[in-house]
Amino acid sequence: MDRHIEQLDDLLLAHRLVNEVQISEARETQRITLEPLGDILIRRGYVSEEQILKVLAARAGVAPWNLSLEPAAKNAIGKLPLELCRKYQMLPVQIRGDLLLVAMRNPQDMPAIETARAVSGYRIEPVLANESRLRRLIENIGEGGRDHHDVGATVAQAMLEIKGVSQEDEETHILGEINTRPVVSLVDQILADAIRMRASDIHLEPRNNVVEVRARLDGQLCKTQEFPKALLPMVAARIKIMAELDIVEHRLPQDGRITAKLDGRDIDMRVSVLPNHHGARIVLRILDRSAALMPLESLGFSNHNLNLFRRLITKPYGMILVTGPTGSGKTTSLYAALNEIKDVSRNIMTCEDPVEYDIAGINQSQVNEKVGLTFASQLRAILRQDPDVVLVGEIRDQETAEIAIRASMTGHLVLSTLHTNDAPAAINRLLDIGVSPSLLSTSLIGIMAQRLVRLLCTNCRIKDVASGEEAKVLAPLDPKPVSVWRACGCDACHGTGYKGRIAVNELLPVPSEIQQLIATGAPLEFIRQVGQTHGFVSMQEDAIERVLTGQTSFEEAKRVVFFDDHLITPSAKALPKAA
Repeated sequence: MDRHIEQLDDLLLAHRLVNEVQISEARETQRITLEPLGDILIRRGYVSEEQILKVLAARAGVAPWNLSLEPAAKNAIGKLPLELCRKYQMLPVQIRGDLLLVAMRNPQDMPAIETARAVSGYRIEPVLANESRLRRLIENIGEGGRDHHDVGATVAQAMLEIKGVSQEDEETHILGEINTRPVVSLVDQILADAIRMRASDIHLEPRNNVVEVRARLDGQLCKTQEFPKALLPMVAARIKIMAELDIVEHRLPQDGRITAKLDGRDIDMRVSVLPNHHGARIVLRILDRSAALMPLESLGFSNHNLNLFRRLITKPYGMILVTGPTGSGKTTSLYAALNEIKDVSRNIMTCEDPVEYDIAGINQSQVNEKVGLTFASQLRAILRQDPDVVLVGEIRDQETAEIAIRASMTGHLVLSTLHTNDAPAAINRLLDIGVSPSLLSTSLIGIMAQRLVRLLCTNCRIKDVASGEEAKVLAPLDPKPVSVWRACGCDACHGTGYKGRIAVNELLPVPSEIQQLIATGAPLEFIRQVGQTHGFVSMQEDAIERVLTGQTSFEEAKRVVFFDDHLITPSAKALPKAA
């Protein structure tokens, strides 16, 4: 009990609000119930709560605040984390411009006031509230499930390090251990929250006064929280330590890797630190092993494309390419293919930059260009290791392309990736970097291009009348499209309207007829038309099929896939439905 409460009886007697007998009776009750003296006096009707507040507030030199008559404003409560309110028994009750009124048990607690100022960013005016009523209100707020206090409390603790205000006893101030614990908690919480949201990336972006944290959910960035910029050096140092990077290097970009465990899952994170105008910008790519090693049928292939792709990857030799921009799921598709064809009778080897997921039963190696271990040199070494199947992470130059092509011509199945917009364009891309048309035509057996579209959240999607534009685009597959599904947004999908992603593909098989066209330099449009007779379905048609089946929205399909009227073939109506 603070010294103001200890002197309450003297103060009330001095103001002639109670007499000696009443104080004596209240003291006798207090010995049995251990209640605050003021609560007993109020309950017995000897004095009102308002009178006690006025007396104590005058004694402390602050204004009184009667929580029973003036409840805390909702916009003020969230300005301080709940853990901080519990610790110091204080609660924000009102905002007046840049001034935050904070009801306190002890309005002369300067460490508490300074902490509130540092964490909230407001000027603080303490007011006195009834201790019991204040405590109950704080606990009621906690039981109400306000979710802002978890991250807020961690940020608040971390801010104390910057401001020099301790929440612990003095003997716990050990450099590098106790003092960094709140920052460790903050970093762990940021990572854990993003992983549980199934984000693929975390961006820590310093601005003028704050650091924004954004997570990439189903391919789209959304802001999840922010913390004071003063914490950035410590947060960056913590992440660098976890990734085994140089914590004193602030001028050059750095790359590293973090391995963690959450909810029984193994999580790998690739870390990129880039010096920026306002400080270190940090991006973490989350590599969830359990999410990556999925069977082919769970990736979203249509039945037609799935069967065609399976036929290609079971061939004994030849080269298969998967194309698309960064983040289109190329590596996930290739890993799923390797996972399906692996067995004890096959030697499957990879050269990657970097090795993203560790797959049991597959021999994986990583490119290291700093020491001269390029894709080309590593691929040469792999071919001396008696492989049956080879995965080349990416074909970037003529040398790597020609080694991969020759490997596919000498009895190896070679899988690799390219950055092109569609499947037929991969042919021109390889020819542009100097690959011989005759070599390419004899080695290539299939090209797949893909994108990832977001799935509509089944909890909140709504059916709507198709617009004129939608009806026109969907008409080749559905002559009379009446309705389409649209995104709405709910708690389950974090308000985005979408939850999860699937691949939309186009798969160009390369039989002998198309091999001859490649060797003679035929136009891509002609190759595309011939491919349609061998099962080629454009990515646009595949995406439209997902719209018609309600898996995604027209807006999402159009965002990801380039729509071109001439890519819809008359035979499109007969295409199999998406899986």
